[in-house]
Amino acid sequence: MTPLKEVPFVVFDTETTGLSLTSRIIEIGAIKIFKGRIVEEFSSLVNPGVSIPPKATSIHGITDEMVKDAPPIEFVLERFLKFLKDAILVAHNAVFDLRMLAIHLERIRMPLFQNPAVDTHTLARKYFPELKKYNLPFLVEYWQSPYNGYHRALADAKHTGFIFFRMLEKQGLSLNRPLSQFWEWVGKPLFVKDCLPQIKESDLTNPKVKLIVEAINQERDLEIIYANGHLAFKPRLIRPILCFRSGKYHYIEAFCYTDEIVKTFRLDRVLRIKVITDLC
Repeated sequence: MTPLKEVPFVVFDTETTGLSLTSRIIEIGAIKIFKGRIVEEFSSLVNPGVSIPPKATSIHGITDEMVKDAPPIEFVLERFLKFLKDAILVAHNAVFDLRMLAIHLERIRMPLFQNPAVDTHTLARKYFPELKKYNLPFLVEYWQSPYNGYHRALADAKHTGFIFFRMLEKQGLSLNRPLSQFWEWVGKPLFVKDCLPQIKESDLTNPKVKLIVEAINQERDLEIIYANGHLAFKPRLIRPILCFRSGKYHYIEAFCYTDEIVKTFRLDRVLRIKVITDLC
């Protein structure tokens, strides 16, 4: 049976332009741990193609100036997926980071990775109910992480890795224990495919949503009239990629042929949708 010490773990974190599903990743940081030691690091800023809101900058300190020469997300994700290989993923509030990765991978038509993931926030709440808080800064102080800094991807990944292995130690799960016992302790793993926002049956009662979902499934282009932007109230041609709900609004992720980039459109601001049929 495979012992934990022979299993690679990748602990990762993302920084984004915000917390909504329309936010963009602006930094990915990760560490690879093997036999209880950090053997490799990954860190990259990302040019999101949009301005970073001041509220987000006030949290992580990342500015437009810092990312203006950074690579776009497709290049960073390609490197990150190579870094992952067959490792088990670890993150704090993992669903958020996995969802961000899933949306970005879907946008650029890259395959969703199959690595199982575990969430240190969920494990801390499950096995340490006596704690007052479960956010990362509290756990860092509580278990005295030796690393410095907060709210930057690589620093938070290092903190999360320390907390993860401290929890294993506290629960008596040494690196000599079998991997099967580890999964019994964790429970059901997370997978990035399950974190991709999905349209529910009830959403399909909205004619616009239904039309967009059909266009995505059939890989068809749409002509839309949108109420915002430099082409407001003028036709623009798009290829829809993803449709999802965030809060009370539906959104479309689509490649805009006019601007030649992937853009986000709020569905209630789409005034008209026309399916472009193949010309014979």
